[in-house]
This record gives sequence, structure tokens and C-alpha cells, in this order.
Amino acid sequence: MKICYLILAHNNFLHLDRLIDALNDIETSFYIHIDKKAADKYTSTFQNVKIIPEHTDINWGGFSMVKATLSLMKYGIEYSPEADYYILISGVDYPVRPKSFLKSLLEKGKEYIDIAPVPVPYKPVERYENYYFDYNRRNIKLFNPKFLTEVLLKKIGVKRKAPFKVYAGTQWFSLTNNCVKYILETADEDRRYIDFFKHTLVPDEAFFQTIIGNSPFRNNTAANLTYTDWEVPVPPALIDERHIEFLKDHLEFNDEYGKRYPYFARKFNDDSGALLEKIKKELW
Repeated sequence: MKICYLILAHNNFLHLDRLIDALNDIETSFYIHIDKKAADKYTSTFQNVKIIPEHTDINWGGFSMVKATLSLMKYGIEYSPEADYYILISGVDYPVRPKSFLKSLLEKGKEYIDIAPVPVPYKPVERYENYYFDYNRRNIKLFNPKFLTEVLLKKIGVKRKAPFKVYAGTQWFSLTNNCVKYILETADEDRRYIDFFKHTLVPDEAFFQTIIGNSPFRNNTAANLTYTDWEVPVPPALIDERHIEFLKDHLEFNDEYGKRYPYFARKFNDDSGALLEKIKKELW
């Protein structure tokens, strides 16, 4: 089973090295996108790790996240064309099961991506009906022309209609070679997808789902392989010992996207070293 990991990273580079070390074996390759805003530079000593030359300035909620992901997918297909699976994760993920657990899931040949027709819990139709633009939403200034345009268009009732059925889910995925090729070809040949999602909110949680949802791959999907705790005041939660106890008792669980078998968890940071040792001892 040849796996190509596609990693979005912008900080916690000590943890990123730990993540790569945990996933690495003879049949893996890694392509990493480093956010243009990253305060520190990152280099890797692993021979099968490549930092892609594109460094997109990613804004949460904007199309820049889709752009960075597409860049990773293109590099994965070009430089690791024989991979069976392309797995998108963040640089603050970590495996919470042994590698044999992942490979047994991948041998089923599913497209592991959270997907459901909108509206989806926490992903209302307003994300796709209203006009949104790409800017720093974590530091909104009233004189920002993009923000003011959004407010004006909402106030006068301008709505958008999608030219296809819209599906949404969560950002991360594990997709087969054929599915990734299909997504890249569709995004390149059918401009409706990029043209529409460039002006939606958090398009990285719907762009890939919508292409898959309107394709034959829709019938072979399953929930993605990442566990995230959103039930905290400022989500997502940092993984701690209580999450380890939960995962001990839950090899699988159900949520709005079906039955989930998490192999990864997020998020961790550079200070999570002792916790990672506990995960290796008690969950691997």
C-alpha cells in the first residue's frame, strides 16, 4: 500500500518532524505546504519529504485553503504517481493507532471523506448562498472593502444559486489515486467549481465534497479518518489524556457522517512530546 501524505503546515515544526517520523516507511512520500505567513522556516532531513514551492497566504474561511490543497494534490500526482492513496492532514495531526490499522482500512478501497448534502450541522446554506471573499477574518477591520462588500450584498438581498448540488463535510481526506485525478481534471476542465467556491465561506469544507458528490465516487465514500474534539469553548481542542481515554474505549463511533474509524487525531503542538509517548504506549 503506497501512501502519499499531503500536509498543510504553518507552525509547530518540531511536532511536524515527529508526525513524519511516526508515519514514515518505505512506501510513503510526503509533500508539505508551508503557509506564506509562517514565522519560522522549515527544512526536513527525510529523503522522501518535499516542501512544495508554492507558499499560499492562507486565510481561514477563504479560497486560499482550497488553492493550497490543490497545489499539494498536483505535486502528489506528479511526483508520486504510483501512490494508492493521497491523505490530506495538518502538521498538527498524529496517528493514534498502529500503521496496520490504517492499512486495513485503506485495503477496503473507500474514499474517506466526510460528505453530506447541505445543510450540514455547522455548515448552513448561507455559506453558499451569500457572497464571501478571501481576507483575514480573524482580524476584521471595518474599513476592509471586502468585508463591507459582503455586508452590503447581504443587506440588499443578493443571493447566489449553485450550478450543481452542493455537498459539505470536514477538511481532511484519504482519497484513492483515481479520485484525486478525477478531482484535478474536473477542477481544471469545469470552471464552475472554482468560480462558484471562490466566493463561498470555508470552501475547503465543500469544494472537494461537491466534486465527489456529483460524481460516481459518491457511492464509495466513508467518514474520514481524523478525530477532532470540537466540544470546547475555542475549538478544536488540544489532545490531552482525557482524549486518550476516550480513544481507548472507542475504536469506532458514529457521528453525522456515519461510522468513523479514526487513525489520526488533532490537534497537538511542540509541547505534546510526553503525550505522544503515552499514545504510542497505550493506543498503538
